Amino acid sequence: MSDTADDVRKWYDIALVMTLIGSMDIEIEAARARVRAIRHHFVANSLTLNAMALSSKRASRRVWAYPRFSRWFEDTLPNLGGQNFRQSFRLSRTTFKYLVDVCTPVMQRQTANMRKAVYVQKRVAVALYKLCSSAEDRTVANLFDLGRSMVNTIYREFCDIVVEALEDQWVRMLAADEMTHHIREFYAIIGSPQAVGTLDGCHFPVSPPKENVINYYNYKGW
Repeated sequence: MSDTADDVRKWYDIALVMTLIGSMDIEIEAARARVRAIRHHFVANSLTLNAMALSSKRASRRVWAYPRFSRWFEDTLPNLGGQNFRQSFRLSRTTFKYLVDVCTPVMQRQTANMRKAVYVQKRVAVALYKLCSSAEDRTVANLFDLGRSMVNTIYREFCDIVVEALEDQWVRMLAADEMTHHIREFYAIIGSPQAVGTLDGCHFPVSPPKENVINYYNYKGW
């Protein structure tokens, strides 16, 4: 009887030990899982900190300016003649050169290591083309092989220079003794008699009287 009791006690102890070992094994595995989670969290934090450190530094440009391939002003326009030049910019080559001379002290740029500067003649041409055509910056940029923001910058700078340097000289009323000379010059250039200048035109939509509709003709169709 005592042998049976001893056997039962022995098997009970073995089962208890196995249970304890199993519990310990579960605890150990849980501890390992916590360690792995902490390690992964630490690695993730390290990567995040490294990424933030790298992004805080000024990144070097891979490309300073993308290559463009339109050379209308350099290659095409010079071969089209004076009439095409006037149609493109609404002035003669002589007047264009005069504007270039006026703008050169301010608009001249130095070529840098990263890219070649846009020369003054091209800057003036960009601004004039935008003024006379009312084209979008993107259209002018593609035509002159420039960036859209560059076109906008050149246009604004040119307008500021012209207003500051030429307004007092050219935008003024004529003296009495100058009238005859200017009337003669204006007629020779434009063909309109008894006029000394023009201020462009504005179109206003109106409802003309039925009996005189022909006198209110508008070439734009309204």
